[in-house]
Amino acid sequence: MSSGREDWQSHRQDMQGNRQDFRNNNREDWQGWADGHINNHGDWYHGCWHGGWYPGAGWGYMWNNYPVATAFGLTTWGVNRIAYGWGYWGYSNPYATSTTTYNYSQPIAVYSDGGASTAPADQAAAPSETDDAGKVALNEARAAFYDGDSPKALKLLDTALKTMPNDTVLYEFRGLVLFSMKNYPESAAATYAVLSAGPGWDWTTMIGLYPSVDVYTQQLRELEAFAKANPKSPDAHFLLGYQYLTTGYAETASKQFKLAQSELPHDKLLKQLVGMTTPPEKSATTETPPEPPEVPAEKVLSAEKLVGSWKASSQGAEFQLDIAKDGGFVWTYSRGKDKQTMKGVFAVDQNNLALEPESGGTMLAEIDFANPSQFQFKMIGDGEKDPGLQFKKS
Repeated sequence: MSSGREDWQSHRQDMQGNRQDFRNNNREDWQGWADGHINNHGDWYHGCWHGGWYPGAGWGYMWNNYPVATAFGLTTWGVNRIAYGWGYWGYSNPYATSTTTYNYSQPIAVYSDGGASTAPADQAAAPSETDDAGKVALNEARAAFYDGDSPKALKLLDTALKTMPNDTVLYEFRGLVLFSMKNYPESAAATYAVLSAGPGWDWTTMIGLYPSVDVYTQQLRELEAFAKANPKSPDAHFLLGYQYLTTGYAETASKQFKLAQSELPHDKLLKQLVGMTTPPEKSATTETPPEPPEVPAEKVLSAEKLVGSWKASSQGAEFQLDIAKDGGFVWTYSRGKDKQTMKGVFAVDQNNLALEPESGGTMLAEIDFANPSQFQFKMIGDGEKDPGLQFKKS
């Protein structure tokens, strides 16, 4: 399999023609998404988790077995955003209830037609008075939280979120405020929604919101005491894992994520977090990963074979993938009242299909044709036993 980025770029340029190379302007990693909201935060936001876990553990085998994922810079967090934003995974927040203020049952960061601007910075729309009011409310929320007035900070954050509804940094701040108020179930719901889209804050960002480490430590001890008194509380263990990982204690975080997973054994995010924070076995770190199996000639894709309109259904969702001769695609899914549409360009290599939407990111999938009018679509990064989608030509 061709694994170099140059090879993939060559394929994409052939397919795109005069189209804009979206890959150059939209990074798959989380920082690219965060940069889209950077003007909301000022200088207090210093970034997200860049370490503290074990890259050879958990899902690491995905990137050993699929060099195409490495060539495109696909990250674990990128898998999340694609899987939930495209409807491929049926998003479910186990901590979201009817009593929470926000509808955490829906993913925060999604892809949609026109949902993310690709216009140059000098063509971006000027901020409105409403946007400015939201930023003022955010700054006032920071001041209130720093002063120890969490209820006031929560109200101000709710005001800010009205103008910045897809800014995960604000949702993470809201989760922290709820944590300080000992509202652990809703804090877990907010934090789960954030981690389903990307990594959490780094320690510098979090502790910068507090007047001292002692104040934060006291709140952490209260959560620890609650988790000890409620050993079957998955939200408490999940929150503790998040806090420990932010402070840089991966192994301690792993223990808490495993306790939460014991109560929610089928949760995809917890499985991922456990994998990231569990040290790999010695044999797995010393042995050279095997070469990916060679793709048989009959499995190698051609763009012409994919051209057409294809439909699939899974877990109550309906999908349609339209692939055009000029290298463009349209992906549509609907689940109940929720409907999303993504447009962009595609490329093929061996048995892999790469879909690059205008709103950024890359969906990478293995394609296996059963016959000329039916194929299996399985996202790279998906679980080994997950069936993927069965598309039929319409």
